Amino acid sequence: MFNYGSSPDLDLGGAVSAPQDIPNSRAFAHEIITPPQSPEDGPLSDSNLMESEDAFDLLATLFPKDGVKALPHARKVSISSPNLGSSFEGVVLALPDEPKTFYVDGKSAASVNLRESIVALLDLADEQLECTGLVIALERSSPALSETLHALMYVGGTVVTAPPFEVNPTFVLVGMEL
Repeated sequence: MFNYGSSPDLDLGGAVSAPQDIPNSRAFAHEIITPPQSPEDGPLSDSNLMESEDAFDLLATLFPKDGVKALPHARKVSISSPNLGSSFEGVVLALPDEPKTFYVDGKSAASVNLRESIVALLDLADEQLECTGLVIALERSSPALSETLHALMYVGGTVVTAPPFEVNPTFVLVGMEL
């Protein structure tokens, strides 16, 4: 137990202050923006891509038993664009001896133009993130689940039946190969 008062063993010269809360670094993740690309890389289409080293939130949500295990192989990506109509949070997962896959939280999927958003996400995953697959995590409790799932399957999505880790049962993963 810490005593914040003065102690005979610790002389602070009368300068004692109350403990301070440590700011949550995740609260500032939205402010970290990827630096501009060099001209030879070309523009990032109309997307605003932000990266953060902290991918744990989404990994722990999707893979509660193995989120920590996956963390060293993951990179968080946040995407927002006028073309998408919303923002998406995701994780690029590059496990050893596995294809590099872009996992996206699909909670915004029901509120966007799905066809345009999927094309933009597929292009981003392929061209910018160099992934070979895109996986969208849909909440089973969503009132628009059946409609969104149907739309994703219409454009080539399939339900992921063998993910690399045990998936939180509150989610359905829909994948597309690039």
